[in-house]
Amino acid sequence: MRSSNLALILFVPIFFLAGCAGRNIHSDLTATPKVLVRQWTIPTRTVFEAGERNAEFSNSILYQGTLIFGSQAQGLVALYPSNGQVRWSLPIPHGVISELAIENGTIYFGGGDGNVYAVNVENGRVLWQYSVRNPIISKPTIKGGRVFLTTSDDTVYAFDAGTGQWLWHYKRRSADTATILGASSPLVDEDDVLTGLSDGFLVCLSVHDGKLKWERKLHEGRKFTDVDAHPVLEGSTLYVPSYDGALYALERKNGQPIWKFDSGGAKQITIDGDRIFLPSSDGMVYSLQKQTGKLLWKFELDKGVPTQLIVTDRYVIFGSSFQYLYTVDKRNGDGLYRYNVGKGSGFYGAPTYDPQLQRFYILSGAGNLMAFMIRQPPKRIFAHGQTDPYVF
Repeated sequence: MRSSNLALILFVPIFFLAGCAGRNIHSDLTATPKVLVRQWTIPTRTVFEAGERNAEFSNSILYQGTLIFGSQAQGLVALYPSNGQVRWSLPIPHGVISELAIENGTIYFGGGDGNVYAVNVENGRVLWQYSVRNPIISKPTIKGGRVFLTTSDDTVYAFDAGTGQWLWHYKRRSADTATILGASSPLVDEDDVLTGLSDGFLVCLSVHDGKLKWERKLHEGRKFTDVDAHPVLEGSTLYVPSYDGALYALERKNGQPIWKFDSGGAKQITIDGDRIFLPSSDGMVYSLQKQTGKLLWKFELDKGVPTQLIVTDRYVIFGSSFQYLYTVDKRNGDGLYRYNVGKGSGFYGAPTYDPQLQRFYILSGAGNLMAFMIRQPPKRIFAHGQTDPYVF
């Protein structure tokens, strides 16, 4: 850990994720059931211990009819999403800190005790664990029978996915400045592992031994240097934001810049057709043209910063680190919906979307797991024989 900056590391996320004083600029938006319907809420904690932070950083995942989520209070929990009945639970010392990943019936994540865990999805049994002595790790990436992850002290690890055997690690000298709480989830492409680091660099490592192939500096001298977002690859182009710098489109083979958009973030972008959607650390959600980075629209939050996004055929849905869940029109960024989760709460972890059931799940900072149904517009019905593009 960066001992000289420990206080800043722990304090910065809450301060900056909370943002400035809320302006209630979307007071006209309501939690209208025409857009979203809250189906159920499951509390994971009712009593807060002294010094406990009102934040949850993990996510939930769906696997064969089971919803699995991690929390700081209850560890790892599997339940049936239709009724909220618990299937099994696994207590983890100091809870689950990282986001979850699943592959071939095994869940991988980082615990608050500094261990990486592999857990059987059927019964919650621990298959293996490995101590990295750091509670903050990225969402693990599983590829080719290996698990790759990055810790907040800028160490990239590779493990055997089946046994947990250490294969290699790449250690970077930690940034000397204050950093945000988090780490980049590696992108594995062919023989390369690409991940961001807190010193402002994107690095490309060998998948076989972790040796550095190339690096690209993305930080441009602002206060926080972190590159914590998961890089996204489409074709021969990488898209990755730095926290308070910019979103970059880079050449995959060497990291050479193609274009940049002057707003960054710690969450990965979402690509939908010819558009990019960016949840930014400046308290905005942006829609950009994929080829050029040209701004199409932007939506400003009342306060705080956005979570990772859900992008459907009609909506962009996201939580704010301050109090609200939003839905905006995908075409033009117009606000459609705002749900108040309660003062002092908000959202930090990524929502989980089930497109088949048009439902998503999200864990609030206060530890409340919520299920929302996305309403679809009613179909127009026409008399037999009438020509219309809608269903008869």
